[in-house]
Amino acid sequence: MMISVYIKFIWMIVFTFLIFFIVRSVHSETMNDLIWEKGIYYKKNTNIPFSGEINGNIKGKIQDGKKEGTWVRYYSNGQIFSVSNYKTGRKNGAWITYNNKGHLIEKGLYKNDLEEGHWIRLFENGEISYKGMFKNGKKSGSWIAFYYNGQLKYQGNYTNGTKDGYWEYFSPSGYLFEDYSGYFKNNKKVSSKI
Repeated sequence: MMISVYIKFIWMIVFTFLIFFIVRSVHSETMNDLIWEKGIYYKKNTNIPFSGEINGNIKGKIQDGKKEGTWVRYYSNGQIFSVSNYKTGRKNGAWITYNNKGHLIEKGLYKNDLEEGHWIRLFENGEISYKGMFKNGKKSGSWIAFYYNGQLKYQGNYTNGTKDGYWEYFSPSGYLFEDYSGYFKNNKKVSSKI
């Protein structure tokens, strides 16, 4: 009889520990459980930088208080809102956003928190809103934008983030805005002549 009570006691301890560890492993933090201060995430009411998985409508990983790896954010209907990438808290890699129906809205890359390479933004109807290049976070090279109806809105060239060269601006019906179009240097219009 004493052995039976002892075995039951051991099983209760084992069962209690199993439940504790199962509940603890299922539990995960959400962004609402954290605070952000001076570029570092902390669990509320602590002064130790948080490390762990984040779940809920925003999913990702935080290491030593900084976002790390791929992060996915969701609309309330379950559709993906955005997919982004981080390295030691800085935006690095693909950056993609979607509308609440799952259609692509914007796509580009970040390198060390700055836009880099080709970027494109689409309207809800799937048509291009704008597209162009970034270099070290500044617009570079040819940029083009359209109205929702597909009509060309503007096109021109950027050098180191400033308008440079010939730019054309159009009305939604395709009329050339001569007052706005022309040659630009360092973001300033210097000539209207074609």
